[in-house]
Amino acid sequence: MNVLFIFVYPLLALCTVIQCSAYCAQSLKHLKNGNLCIQYFIYLLFFLFYVVPVISQIIFVGYEYEVFWRANDAMKDFVSNIEYLAFVSIFSYFIMKSSKKDMKMQNSSIEINHSITRFGSLAVVFSFVLTIALSGIEVLIGGYGYAYINSEVVNLNESVVGIGIIGYLIVLGNLRFVSRTKIVFLTIIVFCFFWIVGKRYIIAETMIMIICVLGTTKYISGKKMVQYLVVAGAILLPLCFLYGLLFKENVTSFLDYFNVDFSRQYTLVYQFYCDRIGRDISINPYDGVTYLLTFFIPRILWFEKPYPFVNYLTLSLVGQDYVEFESAGWATTCSIFSDLYDSLSILGLVLGIMMFLKMFKRINKEKKTHYKILWIYITIKLLTVQISSTILQITAMLILVFLVDKLFRNYVRIDIPNTGNYPIRVGKSR
Repeated sequence: MNVLFIFVYPLLALCTVIQCSAYCAQSLKHLKNGNLCIQYFIYLLFFLFYVVPVISQIIFVGYEYEVFWRANDAMKDFVSNIEYLAFVSIFSYFIMKSSKKDMKMQNSSIEINHSITRFGSLAVVFSFVLTIALSGIEVLIGGYGYAYINSEVVNLNESVVGIGIIGYLIVLGNLRFVSRTKIVFLTIIVFCFFWIVGKRYIIAETMIMIICVLGTTKYISGKKMVQYLVVAGAILLPLCFLYGLLFKENVTSFLDYFNVDFSRQYTLVYQFYCDRIGRDISINPYDGVTYLLTFFIPRILWFEKPYPFVNYLTLSLVGQDYVEFESAGWATTCSIFSDLYDSLSILGLVLGIMMFLKMFKRINKEKKTHYKILWIYITIKLLTVQISSTILQITAMLILVFLVDKLFRNYVRIDIPNTGNYPIRVGKSR
């Protein structure tokens, strides 16, 4: 560990944390006042996944990763960590700067297609039926996470569950026109998804997205949205520890689970470090982006098709040589920035930031709730997890929702003030 990392890095990290904390406070204030610009919500997630790990690094000096042991040298490298701080500061600045312009674009009305709402309900039910058909009825009675931990059960296609989750979010976005009975029924199915899959990330992401959907479609006020976010955080963070204690029967520290579930710092810092020392992670240049562009091509037709970048990254972090595998059942977690950096270096990070700014603008301008919800889902996924794990369900739902929207235009317009939780006015849309 060099002198610069010991004495200089903590000061620079503290400056970055202060800057980002100020942005976080601004975001909470805007949300509480009813300014539901998507950047304010996304920044809270960004702070959790990208900034809180820096705070943890400052407090827990000397922490080392056990499984992903190769990250330890990277996390002590001054230059690699400074690169990460620069990325965090720049992205934070542009998120908040873009919010000032996009806040003026927010629509005071939203448009709901009742046919899409019905389609969302069908997607939830269909996904549940197909999940049972793929894995057998024993996944419901075999215990929590039976499909995940029992090798004798047919591998659960998480893309099918993902389609059901997206359908559920679309229904919630149109909650004003959905009966309580239907919501209860669909919510029970979603809890069944949690029970069957047994992976905590599905619980965490679904809870976060539910709050975001209800807030951005203005079903709940900004003040309530902030309250729900605080409650969700109070539930999710202990879940990291309890999951391992109760489900996997180990007592790994809370910090270990937080870093695995919520930190995107160590993966990016490790990539910066490998770039500096000349260690290859992927087999060929552009493997990460190539997989995302060609995921729909069956491997039987293209045997040499690259694997998801997270596969290569996981093997590199644990110090193993490359082995061809589609999924090991577990992996580290990264974001779209890791895929882009692996293929395009610093240019990839720049393009990633530009892509997010475009998506923020699209979400804020969008009037149709189903498209708004789909773009929110995609944006959160790109920021927090490897998109390769969800690209199939996202593509399928984009196509299906587009077709239903074009074929069945059963719209209603809702006029809602941009702030507060006031009475709404409903009218027939074009």
